[in-house]
Amino acid sequence: MSTHNSMNYFLRYIIVFVFIQLLYSCKTRSRLDFALQYAGDNRVELEKVLEHYKDDSIKFKAACFLIENMPLHYSFSGDDIDSLYKALSQYSDYGKYDKKYDYLKGDYICRLHKNNDARTVSSGYLIENIDYSFRVWNEMPWGKYISFDDFCEYILPYRIKNEPLTHWKRDLYHRFRPVLDSLYNGSDVVLACKYLNEYLKSEKDWVYSDDFNVPHLSAMFLVDKRIGDCNALSDFVTYCMRAVGIPLAIDKYIWSPEYSSSHSWTTVLDTTGRTVSFSFGEHSPMRGTSVGRQKGKVYRSCFALQEDALSRLNKAEVIYPVLSDCFSKDVSEEYFHDNVGHVKCDFIEDKNDLTIYLALFSFYGWKPIAYSVCRNKNEDFGHLEPGIIYATLYDKSGTLLPAGYPFMIDKWSNNVVYFRPGKRDSMIITRKYPLHSGMQHMVERMNHGRFEGANSRDFSDAKTLYKLGKMTSRMFNEVKIKYPEKFRYVRYISVDWEPGDIGEVNWYSGSTDVALKGKLLAAPHYKNEAFFSPENSMDGDPLTFYSGAVSPGWVGLDFGVPRLISRIAYVPRNDDNFIRPGDLYELFYFSENGWTSLGKQYGDISQKLVYYNVPQHALYWLHNHTRGKEEQVFVYFNEKQYFNHGEILLR
Repeated sequence: MSTHNSMNYFLRYIIVFVFIQLLYSCKTRSRLDFALQYAGDNRVELEKVLEHYKDDSIKFKAACFLIENMPLHYSFSGDDIDSLYKALSQYSDYGKYDKKYDYLKGDYICRLHKNNDARTVSSGYLIENIDYSFRVWNEMPWGKYISFDDFCEYILPYRIKNEPLTHWKRDLYHRFRPVLDSLYNGSDVVLACKYLNEYLKSEKDWVYSDDFNVPHLSAMFLVDKRIGDCNALSDFVTYCMRAVGIPLAIDKYIWSPEYSSSHSWTTVLDTTGRTVSFSFGEHSPMRGTSVGRQKGKVYRSCFALQEDALSRLNKAEVIYPVLSDCFSKDVSEEYFHDNVGHVKCDFIEDKNDLTIYLALFSFYGWKPIAYSVCRNKNEDFGHLEPGIIYATLYDKSGTLLPAGYPFMIDKWSNNVVYFRPGKRDSMIITRKYPLHSGMQHMVERMNHGRFEGANSRDFSDAKTLYKLGKMTSRMFNEVKIKYPEKFRYVRYISVDWEPGDIGEVNWYSGSTDVALKGKLLAAPHYKNEAFFSPENSMDGDPLTFYSGAVSPGWVGLDFGVPRLISRIAYVPRNDDNFIRPGDLYELFYFSENGWTSLGKQYGDISQKLVYYNVPQHALYWLHNHTRGKEEQVFVYFNEKQYFNHGEILLR
């Protein structure tokens, strides 16, 4: 984020923070009175709602709940919003958009006009929303298990965040209530959610897009176009479920060491009072399951201002904007029941009233995901996910400094394990980022494949030049042919059950370093898309790859005349996070002063780095100065790297 954009964001945060402080200090009058006063000329509309329900105590209470929380809720409007909807519509309908909309990837949101709900929402809109909310609460057999407080958060809200308001609750009720009735007539809310979720997936494909800097999108646009990122997807599901009385909320994490991003998903309130989380694009709701990503801390988006968040904001010295959402509720306990983060901050002498941040590593620096105001030597960050490495930090003149040694909650004992540098030893490093299971599977698609030579185009006389075993942890590989022969046709072919994925392949004759050229031959490639085409396997870029549409998949060359084949160089499909020859790397360990360098090295043909005199039992970070952004911290024991994304299992 640029300095200018960061300043705009910070100024917007300051304005909101001052408003929160004002709202929090309202002790002499109720928040309802404050909201009505803040509404200005629109006060008459809000009072019409209260008057409408004056003889219905529970609906009157629901109206009060909405109105008293309205002052900080708003939607955006402006020409840029109109352009955004046009661009997303084009992308949803045609798979591309006019490049004149590229500016929407920047920070245009600061130019948008805010329409505050308290000052703009009509009485008719609120009454319609309240009536439809009570209708589904009373109609559904699981409604009797939903308390009023839960109803107010899981069904009643007329908006999710800052999207343009539409009559979604009315329109989606009439669209999806008959659908739900045709799918399920029982009383199990989780099953009802499951069946409707599966119907929504089958009705129309979701187009994932995070190309633009996007505020929350309107309900009816999402239902019509089915496009957006995980926030839009969660909003879409929530609109559809709430409209028919299925109590839903949106949970999120701020940063994940596994995916190096934020993420949101949905959770349904069971009749037991517990929640069942699910992700529309990954799995349907099922008791006993959960969204499987590494999370650290989990927060739930609420409609009501959260008293705990307001209290902590009021006490904190400095709070980073990402943690200032006063509508977020910490629900980590629902995901990590037995782990409470009482941690030591050994680097700070005077801890009283100092704001301590809990943070996760990112390529751009530590990402705060929680905070605590110091009261003693042990800081309490509530429930934390085990098996993830955290850091504690404090702000000094705008810079985050270490407050203590990095730590994690051990999965087996629930004890806090600190990574304190100890005696020195050597270290062998082969990667800068974990090899995720999905990418590992792509690498292993070459297991037991083979390189063949032939003089018949159909390879009926094929001879195996070299057969692969299990793929090793190397990016660049070369094999010498023990008994070189001449062949007109050559190819790499996978085992019968794999589609032939390969990043690069080249054939050589004699001692020359110039790869042989010929006419490309290959089995059909996946979906006939350029992203998977056979040309990728010989384009000199190890990150592009060929993937076949059939099994076995294969790719090769026709030289026109027989050529002597003496060696073969190949690269598996990969993520480019192995050690690259020629790239400049620097190893750091975490000390009392933060990241401390252990020196720089260039990668060589061994595709590994060897460091000596390395403090053991510390936290490490290998940085590539030449290329790439995917980097993750790791620990080292038993002569192996263990990265911070669930690989670390201490027992």
